[in-house]
Amino acid sequence: MALKQSYQINQKQLHRLALTQSMKQSILILQTNLLDLTDYAQELSMANPLFDVNPTISKQEVEMSTAADIGSNEQQTVYSYLLDQVHLTMRDTPLRNVVLDLIDCLDEHGYLIFSDHELLNKLSINRITLMDAKELLYNLDPPGVGAQSLLECLSLQLQFKTATPGTTLALDILEHCYDELLDHKWDEIASNLNVSHDEVKSAFKIIQTLTPYPFTEDFNQNNYIIPELILKIDGDKLSLEVTKYGYPNIVFEKETYDELKKSTDQEVKSYLKLKYEEYQTLQRNLNRRVETIAMIGRCIVEAQAQFLMQKSKTLNPLLLRDVAQKLNINQSTVSRTINGKYLQTDFGVFELKYFFTKRSNPDSGQSVGQVQEKIKKLIDQEQKAHPLSDQKISEALAEQGIKIARRTVTKYREQLGINSASKRKTLE
Repeated sequence: MALKQSYQINQKQLHRLALTQSMKQSILILQTNLLDLTDYAQELSMANPLFDVNPTISKQEVEMSTAADIGSNEQQTVYSYLLDQVHLTMRDTPLRNVVLDLIDCLDEHGYLIFSDHELLNKLSINRITLMDAKELLYNLDPPGVGAQSLLECLSLQLQFKTATPGTTLALDILEHCYDELLDHKWDEIASNLNVSHDEVKSAFKIIQTLTPYPFTEDFNQNNYIIPELILKIDGDKLSLEVTKYGYPNIVFEKETYDELKKSTDQEVKSYLKLKYEEYQTLQRNLNRRVETIAMIGRCIVEAQAQFLMQKSKTLNPLLLRDVAQKLNINQSTVSRTINGKYLQTDFGVFELKYFFTKRSNPDSGQSVGQVQEKIKKLIDQEQKAHPLSDQKISEALAEQGIKIARRTVTKYREQLGINSASKRKTLE
């Protein structure tokens, strides 16, 4: 256990070197849904007298609203959720394959069921590769996934939270005073970490908000949806509107600021400067969230215009990489933005990630759905007494400029639920 704790400490230091506090907050705000975003902003306001938060919508209002018509109604398991994150955020490399192997080694609670020694033997990899793959797994949502103990699960969840004096102390308690924590030896913890008894109790309250399991039974129970993008169609023109409905309203307390500014005490001045910077950072990151969602939304609408105007039933190929390169932003930023964000149309509400589809092959300009549609059309038009074999379909597609192998045709045909040529043959 001592070795595991040491590794966790090193991991935390690496995160702090890589991300500034403002960057960490920006990432958190970008990937948080609107209901949780309001809660987060209100939590920050409790420690900052310079601003207050007025929620523009409550969870009760969302619950009472009409159920949304979701574009993709498939029940998502936590395992498929993890796989989606891997495929959307990681390049196809040997290390990504190790991450996928680790996901296969998770139990129903999200814990890795094997020790590091067992994983090294089972996956036939070296220790550095295992550590790198675990690090990638740790960064997936929900926080705590891939832990091998309760202590590690709690620590990983804390590392996902915005660093505050409270969360930092809570992490220190887990890493250095875990046994004392289990026995509620508050005075001993306070003495060991050179903090007050009240600070220890406050940190303990933070730890109590954590869950012992990354996978909870209500993972897929929260179906509250607030579309942040609204698509409007006017003839052959599409317009995209970013709605502020549901965004927390940040109210600057100018009177308090002016009063504190009159003080000549150096500590008060330093305090005022710190809190004002916190307020500005929050406002800046909230605005960046809106701008990023709008930019990515416009890219999606441009790429999928035919589908959104209901002139096509299939989506064009669109990858995270395509949007990231076009907007000159990181691919992980695109992934965080589209997850849990929704676009409202006249014919339903769609999660943004619904519009991302793979190409039928790396050199093709056709998505898998578009190629499947062409296969279905060829089969619909075939002579029933002489149905097209998969090889013939492959050749017919090649004449249309779509080069895919016979086995790929077979896979797509089976996904469409269409029988083989021999079973489709009927006498005229």
